[in-house]
Amino acid sequence: MSDELSRMPLSLWNESVFRYFFCRSLAEAHPDVTQFVECDRIDLVLHHAKEKAFIEFKLYLHAPKFDPYTGSRSGFKGGPGRKNLSEFCRCVDQLYGRKSMHGLSKYIVLVYADPTAESTPGKRYSAHYDDYAHWDEKITLELLASAEPVESRHDRVQAKLFAVR
Repeated sequence: MSDELSRMPLSLWNESVFRYFFCRSLAEAHPDVTQFVECDRIDLVLHHAKEKAFIEFKLYLHAPKFDPYTGSRSGFKGGPGRKNLSEFCRCVDQLYGRKSMHGLSKYIVLVYADPTAESTPGKRYSAHYDDYAHWDEKITLELLASAEPVESRHDRVQAKLFAVR
């Protein structure tokens, strides 16, 4: 990810761009895995022999808004807060609610970026997701991996992989 961030700033990314890099890396490492994108409202479905995986991607960043006529910055789109956190919880709930079967795994890839410059703790994604615990106790969100943060020129990017059980 750090190589890609040196070429293309994170502010120009979205979930589809991130999913593309994920799928490309997966195809290089495991060419025998079949990938289905946007399959029945699931971001990515993987098939390999008798195993299947449903993967949802969540990419949260402080994306700037620009005036189309002047190119000048005009604030930010969305950002950390209750609405954003509710969207993530709903994603967990929906993935958990998908019918289970033998050989099926369910995952969420969560990537969030906070500005490296100082900002209020409540206005940082890390305040919501560094130690995330889902509200519904019957749903287990198991942290499988947490990458070391990647520093870009303006952002500190954190990536986590969760299994939904």
